[in-house]
Amino acid sequence: MLNKTILAVALLFALTSCGNSPKKENEEKSDLGKLVEGASNLDKLAKSGEKLKDQTEKLKKLTPATVEELKAVVPENVGDFKRKSYSAGGTVADIVAADAEYAKEDNKTIHVSILDGAGESGSAVVSLLAMGLSMQTESESNGTVTKNIEVDGVRYSTEDTKSASSVSSSLKFIHNGRYAITLQGEGYSLSELQDFLKKLDLSSLK
Repeated sequence: MLNKTILAVALLFALTSCGNSPKKENEEKSDLGKLVEGASNLDKLAKSGEKLKDQTEKLKKLTPATVEELKAVVPENVGDFKRKSYSAGGTVADIVAADAEYAKEDNKTIHVSILDGAGESGSAVVSLLAMGLSMQTESESNGTVTKNIEVDGVRYSTEDTKSASSVSSSLKFIHNGRYAITLQGEGYSLSELQDFLKKLDLSSLK
């Protein structure tokens, strides 16, 4: 099943990368760049396919984390930020997850989401995220910069949006090859969101 999913994603990416026949020279260069990037990403998908398959099988056999283990990551206070809301437990398809929202100023919030990749459904979600993170992608549109980056050996999917009236950001990554973690900032730039992440204690996530 995983191999079929990888093939479907790869095919979709290849078709998207090729696009329509360009009419201008700059469009030709743009399409060529997309084609090269697409080929590189397909190669990365192929190389990581077996690794992902093995990791998925391992995750399927793991016992899901407890609510207390997830709750430990989102305490009442993270630095100067205070927790405004919190929820944790089993979700649909027996996926265990936790969500929390933090704020220290009005109209500015940071939302933290943690999903355990243990079990049949959780492993599928984490594997799909891992495939996306393995690709080398970067784009910019309407003030939003989307980019996959690597910091200290960890892959992140990032998004940074800036306009005259607002700022927002997000980042996604996989912790310990198991936990899908997402941070979304409203009123905070990507660099500020990264600073917040450094204050989170992930030690309870084994």
